[in-house]
Amino acid sequence: MKIFLIVHGFVQGVGYRHHVKRAAQKYGIVGMVRNMEDGSVHVLAEGSEESIGRFEKEINVSMGNGPSVHHVERYTEHDREFPKGLKDYREFVVER
Repeated sequence: MKIFLIVHGFVQGVGYRHHVKRAAQKYGIVGMVRNMEDGSVHVLAEGSEESIGRFEKEINVSMGNGPSVHHVERYTEHDREFPKGLKDYREFVVER
């Protein structure tokens, strides 16, 4: 299963991308996470349906002085809104 997430909230400059990477590694997810100029964070994740479910729950956080997710847009590879031309990954990476 492959999903693409657009995460909105207080998610830049607070270690959120590294939190996402740790969760991905924990659940055997491959893909990427990157900051966007509009303040959102994009996440591409691929793994089993069970792993993706656990991963999504773990990255949807609000932590005191840390990351605070307000809204997540979720697209599967079968949705029209799923971005075209994304490359395949063999591991989970933090992109800049």
